[in-house]
Amino acid sequence: MRNVWRVLKRDIKRLVRVPLALVIIGGALITPALYAWFNITAFWNPFDNTKNLSIAVVNLDAGASNSLTGEVNVGDQLVAKLKDNDDLGWHFLSEDAGMESVRSGESFAMFVVPENFSKDLLSITSGDFTKPKLLYYVNEKENGVTPEITDTGATTLQTQITDSFTQQVADAVATAIQKGGVAAEDDLLAAEAQVVSDLQRVAEAIGQTRASLSVLAGDITDARAGLQSSEVVLGDIDVALADAQTTLTDVSALAERAQTELLQLAGEATTGHVIGSAEVGEAASGALGAVGRVSAASSALLAAVDAQRVILGESSVLLGGLDHQLEQTSSALSSLDGNLAAVEADMGVAVSDLQTLGGVALFQDLEALTHLNAEQIAEFMATPVQVDQHTIFPTPAYGSLMGALFINLSLWIGAFVLVVILKLDVDDEDIADVTERQKYLGRWSLFACIAVMQAIVLSIGNLIIGVQHVNVFAFVVTPILIGLAYLSVIYALSVTFGYVGKGLAVVLVIMQIPGASGIYPIQLMPEFFQSLYPFFPFTYGIDAMREVISGFAGFAYWRYLGMLAIFVVLSFFLGLVLRRHVANVTRLFTSQVRETELFTSEDGAPTGRGYRLNHVLRALANRARYKESLKKRALPFARSYRGFRSGIVVVGLIGVLVLAVCAIVFPSTKIEFVGLWILWLIIVFVALVALEYIRYSLRLSAEVGDMPEEKLREELAELESKR
Repeated sequence: MRNVWRVLKRDIKRLVRVPLALVIIGGALITPALYAWFNITAFWNPFDNTKNLSIAVVNLDAGASNSLTGEVNVGDQLVAKLKDNDDLGWHFLSEDAGMESVRSGESFAMFVVPENFSKDLLSITSGDFTKPKLLYYVNEKENGVTPEITDTGATTLQTQITDSFTQQVADAVATAIQKGGVAAEDDLLAAEAQVVSDLQRVAEAIGQTRASLSVLAGDITDARAGLQSSEVVLGDIDVALADAQTTLTDVSALAERAQTELLQLAGEATTGHVIGSAEVGEAASGALGAVGRVSAASSALLAAVDAQRVILGESSVLLGGLDHQLEQTSSALSSLDGNLAAVEADMGVAVSDLQTLGGVALFQDLEALTHLNAEQIAEFMATPVQVDQHTIFPTPAYGSLMGALFINLSLWIGAFVLVVILKLDVDDEDIADVTERQKYLGRWSLFACIAVMQAIVLSIGNLIIGVQHVNVFAFVVTPILIGLAYLSVIYALSVTFGYVGKGLAVVLVIMQIPGASGIYPIQLMPEFFQSLYPFFPFTYGIDAMREVISGFAGFAYWRYLGMLAIFVVLSFFLGLVLRRHVANVTRLFTSQVRETELFTSEDGAPTGRGYRLNHVLRALANRARYKESLKKRALPFARSYRGFRSGIVVVGLIGVLVLAVCAIVFPSTKIEFVGLWILWLIIVFVALVALEYIRYSLRLSAEVGDMPEEKLREELAELESKR
């Protein structure tokens, strides 16, 4: 590290000794910052000046009318609203003048309201709908961004027309509802009076019905009392018939006993008395006949009494059933009377409610309808929703939003300027035993000091301009860290690959502008750029500056700086480790560029000619065998070299043409073909470089074969010291 510090100190002394060199360094500090300052200032608030964009408006609308909306002229309403609108520079012209202003570029766009516009718009109320059309002419030649702004103007016009028409229709509908509410209120009041009258009549009828039911209930009560008296009489009759039945039964029994005794008497007389027995028998026979007639008569009367008792029993059952039915009827009439009483009471409540209906919600709603404010309803219908915007990480100035991109571009340009105006080769004057890696780090340290000053100057200027920031310290330090990261990448490429590395630095900045979401979100970019997005250092540098400008979100800021640190590590690995393995490629380019005598030339590669250690050892061991082996390889290559080179060029041109035709034939995938086109050019370039590198390597091998032995031993010692 001591030699690194000595290289840095020596380089600073060299700059200080020459005042003009300090002026150049001052220019290197200011020039990249000017790029950011001018662009940030220019982009500060460009959309505040859209009123300067001339937009022609031509109104040909003849108007229209119908029973719902009345007379409507949307074109006149639109013109009146646009005269109060300062978003764009509206100019109201005739059709010919408007078209001429667009063609000449005086106006960027023109809107024409056709003659039947209002008529077509009102067709929605008739059912025969004709969609109205607003004619829009835009001059896309004047500027790439202007059509997008005028498209916003078209949306503004569409919104104005929609709002105006909606407001007018809503006004008409609200007025109709208001009139309908008055009519409904009148109809409801009349219906109320009619219903109250009908309810009162029904209540009177119910009262009369209840009185009749009361009389009927009394009659049923009397009937039940008569039935109960009849049941008592029938009971008495049944008792009498039962007594008669008992008497007749006794008579019948006496008659039978008398018959038995008369028969016994007649038998005894016949047996015991001869004289007079005939008279006794005749008298007994007469008595038996009389007794038989009495017995028959009592039996017939008994049967009649039995029949009458059965009839009396059935009559008693019928009277009992009739009494039960009358009892149920009386209960039903009582229940009906109670129900009618409840209905009669409800009728009274209903009448009272209807008579007081004017103070309840329905009439209040109707009253609200009759007092509708049509103008307020129309305004609400025109804009029914209001968006309440809440901005997270607010950044009002558009210039501050774009500042993240321009700051990163300025830092990249600043680092690239350094590798262009300052030498990359480091001499060993006044510094003994300095290694290639120490030279690399020493010159990088000088560039880093200048890059830090570039970042500080840039940040101070941005603070003066007024670029938003959430922390002054982070706003100054972050560009320093980003600048050092970009310097590491550009310096490693330039030192390792020379002219090719500087070209790669230019290609990188070209691809990073669209591919690192500096202007548009990466999601809007083609998939080709989306796939490269994570591999660009700009991606993380821009995001880190956005954190500092608009606000920190968790650990995102540190994650972005961590990713930049990875690029730094990879850059130093390339410059300190891999550089020596590709040194001959750099020497090849440098030597061939030097032959033109037009380009500024730096070796870029480590010191030495680039001879290989094994070639030197083989030449020292057996020069003749080494040269013979080399000849076997070199002669076929020399004979085929021009053919190989021509073939690569021809195949490369054919591939370029084929991919170009495919991009034209398949426009939907042109971005993919552009990516393949770039990849193909890289392949062709690598093939040509590989061919030239083989040629260059064979030439170096031939030089080793022709080198004197003393020189070979010097090269061997130098190569072994670098191992």
